[in-house]
Amino acid sequence: MAEILVDIHLDEVKISSMEIISPDTNLLLYHELEKATLKKHDVDSASFVKSFNSYVREPKDFIELYERVNEMMKDRKKLNENSRR
Repeated sequence: MAEILVDIHLDEVKISSMEIISPDTNLLLYHELEKATLKKHDVDSASFVKSFNSYVREPKDFIELYERVNEMMKDRKKLNENSRR
């Protein structure tokens, strides 16, 4: 789940960096990227939503999940920075 969320948040960063003014276009792009991300992880949208909602209902689990997400994002950032050198 953490890997999927990392990819989804990186998709959000891609969209925001495009500086598209239209909220409708942003939403359309987000949904397309989200579909591709879920497919990459071999997860359907219903399973993703069900799993995410189970974390939301348990605040401790949700916090632990996002601590993993944050660590993974930091690791990816370091990896990207090191690969540019």
